[in-house]
Amino acid sequence: MIYKRFYFGIVLQVILISITPLLFFYVYSQEYMLVTTGSLVVLWVLQILYLLHYVNKTNHDLSRFFDAFQYQDSTLVFNEKRNDKAFKNLHQSFNQIIKAFGKVKIEKEKDFIFFQHTLELVGIGLLAFDRKGNVKLCNSAFKELFLVNDFTNISELSCIDNEFPDFLQRTKSGKQKLRNYLVKNRILKLAVKATSFKLEEKELKVVAFQDIKNAIDKGEMDAMHKLIRVFTHEIMNSVSPISMLSGSLIDIYEKNSENSHEDLLDEGVISNTLMGLKTIRKRSKGLIAFVDEYKNLTHLPKPHFELISVDKLLMQIQTLFAEEFKAENIQFEYHVNDKGQELIADEKLITQVLINLVRNSIDALKTSDEKTLSISTGEANPVNFIIIRDNGAGIPEEVIDNVFTPFFTTKEAGSGIGLNLSRQIMRLHSGTIAVRSKPNRLTEFTLQF
Repeated sequence: MIYKRFYFGIVLQVILISITPLLFFYVYSQEYMLVTTGSLVVLWVLQILYLLHYVNKTNHDLSRFFDAFQYQDSTLVFNEKRNDKAFKNLHQSFNQIIKAFGKVKIEKEKDFIFFQHTLELVGIGLLAFDRKGNVKLCNSAFKELFLVNDFTNISELSCIDNEFPDFLQRTKSGKQKLRNYLVKNRILKLAVKATSFKLEEKELKVVAFQDIKNAIDKGEMDAMHKLIRVFTHEIMNSVSPISMLSGSLIDIYEKNSENSHEDLLDEGVISNTLMGLKTIRKRSKGLIAFVDEYKNLTHLPKPHFELISVDKLLMQIQTLFAEEFKAENIQFEYHVNDKGQELIADEKLITQVLINLVRNSIDALKTSDEKTLSISTGEANPVNFIIIRDNGAGIPEEVIDNVFTPFFTTKEAGSGIGLNLSRQIMRLHSGTIAVRSKPNRLTEFTLQF
């Protein structure tokens, strides 16, 4: 409707401008109408000027309107109280668009402020820069981590490390790296991860820095405390009876020190002494075995990686435990997606892990009525995971977080090193071992390669 009115106004004026010369020539041919001829010339000039003004007025309004968008000015207001309906309606439309643009701008600013405050609250240092190293974003966590002030280019970060700017440029997307930095007598252990993307034809890179030193230190302290508690418990269990028994033997001879040597050679005294010494030797051997188990736990051989047939590996496990499965009435089965599936691993070490887990399952199934044990693999080739399942007693929720702790065990005759040894072997394979359990229903150990 707006453009029709404007179009109609232009067409009307063009028609009038076209008719005026015709009237001029007609009047000019009449000698008695000279005054009218002059009036028509003036009228014609005025019509042209008005048309130019009319068009320029529209161009001027359009120019103001587009400038407002270019400079993101949402305060511009066009006059809607005009007699010319074409301009009145046009100005109303301009004002509505500018108002809508203003709302979008406000929402954008609100999102930006929210984004800024969120970045400042994040405890991970974030740095974004373009291909030339110009900084586009840097949050407070990054500045506090590296103790730097405001900077505009990553080249200024050579104060942290001479190779730091080059490292930022070389860091590839997706892959996490661990880096150590010494910043003003502070050692930073950082997990570094980057991502690259394009924004309006500009290549940008965002690098995240997470200080994992505290987490590592806390984990090491927790592990050390658990290990000390286990060591204290095991050593006290052996040393206390040895101390008490040796004290009893000393008392026997001190009380009889005034008697003759013949009395000390009494059969009862000799028998008690021998029994006490045998017990001391037995507990001493147990303590030595405990220390040897710890040595085995901390001195694992370097894995020799090769392609292993998963079907043959699991068949060996089945053959190894066949008699025990039969004696315990355990229904065992293994499943591979493809007979040709292979695993990249050290066969001896992975076999040891499977033996440990199957042995634990057999012990857990002793109290079950229908005993089932299964081993299955993932669909990938080489195999990406192996799952060992049983429906035994399971692991109580209150102790499941401790099952991989060295020397922690819920079994009376257990050493507590099997699962921790399995986890260390999986780490040597750059993999993990995880457990989930629903007591008396399902226990599942997953080896992720």
